[in-house]
Amino acid sequence: MVHYFDTYSILVITKESVIRRLYTPIEVLCIDSVDDLEYGAALFVDEVFPDEDDILLYKIKGNLYAYKHFMITTSSNQ
Repeated sequence: MVHYFDTYSILVITKESVIRRLYTPIEVLCIDSVDDLEYGAALFVDEVFPDEDDILLYKIKGNLYAYKHFMITTSSNQ
């Protein structure tokens, strides 16, 4: 299995089709309310992990959430 992330970074493809590595903390925007995280909240990803199905999980405020609830913000330019 090939992973495009490790505990403290992920690879992303920008709108300009450039591959970039982003290092934690990564700023994200909550695009789908989940648990106690409200829609529109700006948050920081502290770590990243795969679940048992290799779905990317973000560790935010000590809890794990599926990546699909968040959008990486443009201010994550590192």
